[in-house]
Amino acid sequence: MRTLLFTLMLLPSIASACDSYVIGFKGINNVFDDNAFRRYAMKYKACSLAYSWNQVHTAVKFINGTNKRYQLYGFSKGAESVGQVLSVVKRKPYHIVTIGAYHTANVNYRAYGVSAQNYFDSSGSRNRSPGTHIRGVDHQDMQRYVNSYYLGIRSCQRKKGC
Repeated sequence: MRTLLFTLMLLPSIASACDSYVIGFKGINNVFDDNAFRRYAMKYKACSLAYSWNQVHTAVKFINGTNKRYQLYGFSKGAESVGQVLSVVKRKPYHIVTIGAYHTANVNYRAYGVSAQNYFDSSGSRNRSPGTHIRGVDHQDMQRYVNSYYLGIRSCQRKKGC
């Protein structure tokens, strides 16, 4: 019981420790490289929150309930969730990254006036949204690959904080 009370008392201080957030959306069946996502958030000195692709409502509730800066990050089916969030949130994010969006996903966010980077693998080869098309990288390796080769984030090799 003491542990529960102590944890509940810490929650407000933990939440206020974050100056900004990277809010990520996973793909179908929660396919997602959590380590690559956390490293991405660390690069921006932000706290990371990852949701399933179908938890848009929960993410919107969090965003509308905070005044902290945030950016959106979507992998695979989660890239579509980013667009759903944009259409309903009160405050827009300061940046968006999508990785591995399918060719039918609309990841063109110019109308929202938000900077965005989209990275497509073979599943998004016919996508007409602005972005970088990457050949020869498997879908499940895209997050790590984009971190390393496009965002300058090195992979962890059993180092502290990975």
